[in-house]
Amino acid sequence: MAKTFKIPFAFDENNNVVDIESAKKGIIYRCNCGSDVKLRGGDIISDHFYHIDDSNCSLESAVHKAYKAIFEKVRKVKLPYVINGSDVLIFDKVELEKKIDDYIPDAIGYIGDEMYLVEFAKSSYIGERKEKKIKKSNLFCLEIDIIKTVNSITEIEKHLISQNTYKHIIHIPEYKEMKELREKFKQEYYKLIRKHKSEIKLLQDKVYDLEEELEIFNEIKEDCGLFYKTDCRNGAKMYKRKLDGFNQEIVAFQKNGVINVKFNI
Repeated sequence: MAKTFKIPFAFDENNNVVDIESAKKGIIYRCNCGSDVKLRGGDIISDHFYHIDDSNCSLESAVHKAYKAIFEKVRKVKLPYVINGSDVLIFDKVELEKKIDDYIPDAIGYIGDEMYLVEFAKSSYIGERKEKKIKKSNLFCLEIDIIKTVNSITEIEKHLISQNTYKHIIHIPEYKEMKELREKFKQEYYKLIRKHKSEIKLLQDKVYDLEEELEIFNEIKEDCGLFYKTDCRNGAKMYKRKLDGFNQEIVAFQKNGVINVKFNI
């Protein structure tokens, strides 16, 4: 079984990310932690980067930085689902760790003048506080879960531009036209409410009365069976039942599918 080595990526003198396949032995590279590393390995031990001096760097940090560097190079990402007719974003340019308002996203992709935020999640993800800031900025934001087991540039590129898994859209911006339309609708709605306030109140009261009457009838129907008493002169049927423990009786009149209920003391 192949051993998984601690540092799968390094950076050359031009700050380009290199993996075990693209690195060359004898050349000094720089690790994510800032220390110098070299490539070694052979017939017995698989090729891997090693620190020339001791270092306590992190695998997560190395993979995280590799994701950002490769994204800056490919300038493309596949979305988890179709938005505005496409599930792929191709950027004109990419900037890393540029401050927006009072927070710093991992990357910003530009299509024309429009900005798209991309966050690469390690062990922690976008929290509620940062999500509120992103929504306040009203910018598109995609969060990508880094795959910690990747050990090649090809694998990261495949995840970014081909696979739609381990990706979550945090916010889709509400454009100016939609905001204006929503605000106009809200104003017209409240204007209509104010204009017909009295009519709406009457309807609400009528609905409440009908609901109360139906509730009483259902209680009578389920818990207090009524007994037929007589036919009334107007064609209605009258039902009665005394209430146990109360000096009252229920009287119900039914005509043409309408029921009226009274309590007689």
